[in-house]
Amino acid sequence: MPIVVVEQEKTLAALTTRLLKARTAKAAKEKAAQAIREANPGLDLDHLRPGMIVVVPRLAEARDEDDDLVDQSLDLFLAEVRAEVDTLLDAANSSLTSEKEELETTAKVLDVMEVQQAAQNDPVLQSNLESLRSSIEGDQEAATENTDTLLNGIEQWYTDLDDLSTLW
Repeated sequence: MPIVVVEQEKTLAALTTRLLKARTAKAAKEKAAQAIREANPGLDLDHLRPGMIVVVPRLAEARDEDDDLVDQSLDLFLAEVRAEVDTLLDAANSSLTSEKEELETTAKVLDVMEVQQAAQNDPVLQSNLESLRSSIEGDQEAATENTDTLLNGIEQWYTDLDDLSTLW
């Protein structure tokens, strides 16, 4: 459904007059007003203020304005937002993959025979290697959790964008 911003109209009747063709029958105006009321259950449409946003269902008697241009602009805007969210999603997945590979490479270095032999002869080194292993495991878990949180947020953004696209 499209939305309109109240300009100087103070009542639903005034807003309806602005939105409908000049020679619209009284019954059609009343029907349009009722449809607008139903689309805006939480608004006091008898006391409008400039800047209020009102949802307006498609009305057969509506004035022919640049609705298509507005719809196209909004669709283009949402497509651009979706593209940016897609880019963010790709970057998050790529970053997680890179971080996991780096942590796995570091973990493999700890298992090299020379490092293990050195650790056998040095209790401090052995303790440091154990701490490092634990830290790597924690970093891997944190990276996965952070990415999952971001992915859940992105999923919600897609849902919100879908909901937003139904407003016009």
